[in-house]
Amino acid sequence: MKVTEVNDFESIRPVWDQILEENRFGNNVFLTVDWLSTWWKHFGGQRKLLLLKVEEDNQVLGIAPMMLSKYKMPGFGSIRKIEFLGTRHSDYNNFIISKKESKCVRHIIDYLNEVEDWDWIELKEIPENINYSKQLFADPSLRLEIKERVCNLCPYVPLPRTFECLKETFGRNLRQNLNRNLRKIQENHSVDFKRFDEAGFSVKEAMNLFIRLHEMKWKSEGQPGAFAEDTFRNFHMDVAETLAQNGWLGIYFLRVDGEPVASQYTFEYNKKMYYYLAGFLPKYKSFSVGNLIIMFLLRECIEKMFTEYDMTRGDEPYKMQWTNKYRRNYEVRLVHKKITSNIYDWVTWSSKVENIATKLRISLKKSG
Repeated sequence: MKVTEVNDFESIRPVWDQILEENRFGNNVFLTVDWLSTWWKHFGGQRKLLLLKVEEDNQVLGIAPMMLSKYKMPGFGSIRKIEFLGTRHSDYNNFIISKKESKCVRHIIDYLNEVEDWDWIELKEIPENINYSKQLFADPSLRLEIKERVCNLCPYVPLPRTFECLKETFGRNLRQNLNRNLRKIQENHSVDFKRFDEAGFSVKEAMNLFIRLHEMKWKSEGQPGAFAEDTFRNFHMDVAETLAQNGWLGIYFLRVDGEPVASQYTFEYNKKMYYYLAGFLPKYKSFSVGNLIIMFLLRECIEKMFTEYDMTRGDEPYKMQWTNKYRRNYEVRLVHKKITSNIYDWVTWSSKVENIATKLRISLKKSG
């Protein structure tokens, strides 16, 4: 079994797509070539691409979409950290391996130990059903300290065959509020629900409209919203076009008298809908249009025979009123047993300095 580096995404796309379908660590939209190659285009910067391929007997068994980043730490110099591609913006990260996952991951770590100079490997947003750290990394010969913790909760709604069956799982207050708010808004207005293409919007038009609704919602709370950063906005404008070509993009609008008043930016992939971001007009807040659009989206998912509405990372109260089911995302850190690495690790991990660590994590800036 050998590990080699790949310089570009397109040369490995066919085998990537095939292995992702068979991935022992799960298949989701954030692991696709389209998502990660577009992410690298916008966020790669001066990071080093570590797109690793694992082969045995001329057969590709696995792909590790990783990168080496250099970060400044105020008062401590800088650190060199190996991460998954998409870190910060992908809700789920992982290796892509079709078989012999233990051996593949071990060969990947061995390769990184031999070839790269790093302070720690930090693997974030690993879904809980892929709890492989102790199995795969707990080998004394690695001479690494291994740490693991929960970094996010990810609510999800399993979908039955009918919307009426789903409504029975809602709490009484939620059902009453949905019925009351829909009835109130329909008393004096016409209400409909459309996907962007059904409403006659191009991807660019739909994204611009969605972003405007998102920013208006956050502006009403004194916040800029997610798209204040130009690179983030440009990435999503680009990736939306790419995902739409595959039929994976869902931008939905709740319209009142023909005017879009609420929107969700979602991905439709592998029989699931992934919620990413939302927005609405503040003047319609009294009707809970944010909840109403979720109700319409759940009905849409069932009509499309999806198996799940994944609300992705973050256990905000508005999500938890829809479901009592959630998964955990884990963070796994592998640290060299040397003084500088352990100091950096202690500052950003130890519960004894939790408040300081939180501030430092917020202030970490990519070096160079």
